[in-house]
Amino acid sequence: MTILARDKRQLTYIYSSKSHLGKQVLGYVQGIDKKVAVVDIAKDKLGNTIWVELAEDLGLPLGEIFTIQDNKVGNLGSTEDFNTDDWLKIINKNPELLQKPIAVNKDSVMLISNRSEILKFFGVDSAGLKETFSHEEPTISPTTKDENFI
Repeated sequence: MTILARDKRQLTYIYSSKSHLGKQVLGYVQGIDKKVAVVDIAKDKLGNTIWVELAEDLGLPLGEIFTIQDNKVGNLGSTEDFNTDDWLKIINKNPELLQKPIAVNKDSVMLISNRSEILKFFGVDSAGLKETFSHEEPTISPTTKDENFI
């Protein structure tokens, strides 16, 4: 049983507004034609169970979800020996460590490393254009009744 609500028609986007990439991908997410639940962990904390569930779904240890410089967190020293409880305390006090946002859609969970990955996550190809072979001419005229080309 999952704690995080999962619906194939809804995207759950988890990011930190203290992350440059997180803010950039947010723009892409807001343009997707699906219901989007946005969670900014700098403002709204996630429960510990949700963090553990996300790490399991990503197939990563909890510490690998976060971006740590030189394997150290502030004055806490090396992160090598941190356990799950340690990471949960750290992320709740340091939301800026989530530099790569997380996208959730039904059973799929992805740690986003660059802006275009969110489009791949939803299967959007080249702004919604149909992919064709290089020797085929692209469709540049309406193919449906109410379609308008400018």
